[in-house]
Amino acid sequence: MSNKKTLRWVITHHPVELFKRTAELFKQELEKECPNQFNLEIYTAGTYDNKFKNHPEFRITPPNIEGLEHENDTKKILGEEVKFNKLKNFKSHDKWSSFFKALKEGEFEMSQTQVNIVGGFLDKNYHVIDLPFLFNGHDHVSKVLDNEIGDEMGESLASNTGIRGLAFTYSGGYRVIGAKKGITTISDLSELKLLTNTAHSDELFNNVGANTLRKHKASIEDVADFNNNENGAVETTYLRFSGKNVLKTQHSMFTTAILTGDKFWNTLTAEQQAAFKRIAKVVAKEERKWSLQDAAAYEANAVANGVTITEINKSDLAKLQESAKKVYSNLDKIGINKNLVDRIIASA
Repeated sequence: MSNKKTLRWVITHHPVELFKRTAELFKQELEKECPNQFNLEIYTAGTYDNKFKNHPEFRITPPNIEGLEHENDTKKILGEEVKFNKLKNFKSHDKWSSFFKALKEGEFEMSQTQVNIVGGFLDKNYHVIDLPFLFNGHDHVSKVLDNEIGDEMGESLASNTGIRGLAFTYSGGYRVIGAKKGITTISDLSELKLLTNTAHSDELFNNVGANTLRKHKASIEDVADFNNNENGAVETTYLRFSGKNVLKTQHSMFTTAILTGDKFWNTLTAEQQAAFKRIAKVVAKEERKWSLQDAAAYEANAVANGVTITEINKSDLAKLQESAKKVYSNLDKIGINKNLVDRIIASA
């Protein structure tokens, strides 16, 4: 009889194909370091409920942003039809509270989840990674997230919530603004209906005259109006975008965290725990590299695909950077420890 532990790895968001590669690499590396000790099964939240029939709330999704961000469709990725529930009153709190409770209690063992979701539901200090213009490049990201600061954030999360952060990956890397119409300058934002990812992105763009509509607060009527509005735009990344016009702002990093629950973690031997930590960092670095390669390919193929990418000009970049100073003056409101910000900036 096999004594292998089964690891259920649940991917929670797009681009699914990117995170599927990450989970598959984790599986390969785990077999090398801990041979014949683990099986790993990969799910999305929807395919997980398809099999186990225990969390229909995992299927709750916000309304689609038609013509901008990719829709929730896992059929091509995991070979399974999933019916999502686009509820009139989308309650992200119900979905994510249930999701994190299930991870904590060991109903599944591993996940990759957006850092802004972790910050919103588990630990506000995780919002630090989303701050505008915090990192001066991808090497700085690696220096922070793959070393002492990243390790401390993962351990602190475990101490406070029972959910452990193992490593950080990209959800496409740098954020950009994708739009239905052509957008070339910051002043164009005043004529757009812009969906952002976080409260501090909301503040960043409101300060320069944008008309923002927080995605997670939008009612079905708001999004229906948004979808009918030719001036719609969204804060996104290349890999999440399906529209035709991009303003390349590169104002912050869109990242994810590889997570596990301490209930499961505490069943592992010390050797297995050390292996999980090493492997998570190895695959996180590789996944971030894949994201950058995919982004470069997106840019290289943009013209052929009918996509117009406009790089933000120096004057507008200065305006956004000045706006960012106001965001940093409100760290207490966000719930971010200023010392953590200072350490990240000093590590560059």
